[in-house]
Amino acid sequence: MSMVVGEIEIRDAIEDDVGEILSIDDLVFSTTWSPSFLRQQLCSEKCSHRVIKKAGKIVGHSGLMQLHDEGHVTTMAVSPSSQGFGLGRLLLADLCSSAIALSLAAITLEVRVGNMIAQSLYQKFGFVPAGVRPNYYSDTSEDALIMWLNDLFDEKVQETIEETNKKFLQAEVKNG
Repeated sequence: MSMVVGEIEIRDAIEDDVGEILSIDDLVFSTTWSPSFLRQQLCSEKCSHRVIKKAGKIVGHSGLMQLHDEGHVTTMAVSPSSQGFGLGRLLLADLCSSAIALSLAAITLEVRVGNMIAQSLYQKFGFVPAGVRPNYYSDTSEDALIMWLNDLFDEKVQETIEETNKKFLQAEVKNG
C-alpha cells in the first residue's frame, strides 16, 4: 500500500531502504538497531515498517508490530532537517491507518519521559499515559512513558487521521 501526495510518498519499507533508515536513526536516536535486526523486522509477518519519502529521499520511518489484536509502535523517526513540517504527524496517521487495516483494536508505545514533542504528537491522536518503565533506555537509564491508544475505531481518532491527511493534501495543493 502506497500513498503519494505531491512530492511526498509513504510506502512499505524494503531491504534496499535499510541504509537510509539507519542513517536517520543515527541522527535521531542515541542507540540504533543493527542492520540485521532491522532486516528481520522487515521480513517478519508480524511487523510492518513504513517509510516517508520527500523528493525521492527517505526522510522518516515508522514500525508497527502486531501482537494478537494489539499493535506496538517499535520505532518512529523523522530526519532532523525534515522535522516541524507535519511529516511525523502524517507518519503517525499512516501507522494508525495500517493498524486499523489489520483490525487491531489498540496500539501501545514507549517514549522517553523527556521527549515532550513526541508525547504531544501521540496525545493529539488519543494516546494516554498508562505507566512508566524505569531505566528503560540503556544509553541514559531514562525512564519510558508507556502510552496507549485504546480504541483505534473511536470517532475522534478517525477524525484526527482524516484531518491530518486532509491538511497535508491541502498544503501540498497550495504549495504544488
